[in-house]
Amino acid sequence: MEKLILLFYLLLSLTGCEPTRNVVTHEAVNGIDLIYSKIQITGALATLRCLRSESGECHYTVLSGSCGTRQLNCKPPITVFSMREGDTLLLTRLPEDFTSCVTTTSVAPDDCARQLASATPAAP
Repeated sequence: MEKLILLFYLLLSLTGCEPTRNVVTHEAVNGIDLIYSKIQITGALATLRCLRSESGECHYTVLSGSCGTRQLNCKPPITVFSMREGDTLLLTRLPEDFTSCVTTTSVAPDDCARQLASATPAAP
């Protein structure tokens, strides 16, 4: 059944029925990529691509959207995982407002929330 739902979402995305947004994390020093990751979000599907990483692995922490604000001590992360450079992963059933951070090494979820809070402008 899950494969059928996945196929349905993929077909919808191909027909343009679902808006798509992209999140790119790219950090380079002296022209050398430290981390380069792309996340494509279409509806409840998120395709994560670890394009390049100085360590050879991308370490992802996926948090609820409220963690992207100035809040710390967020709920436990939705998921924490690593994947090798060049790998792609498809995640389903993520909340619409999820946020993520990707690093070259594993970080604690609170460190990720702090990183997101410092990168996100404060709400008025």
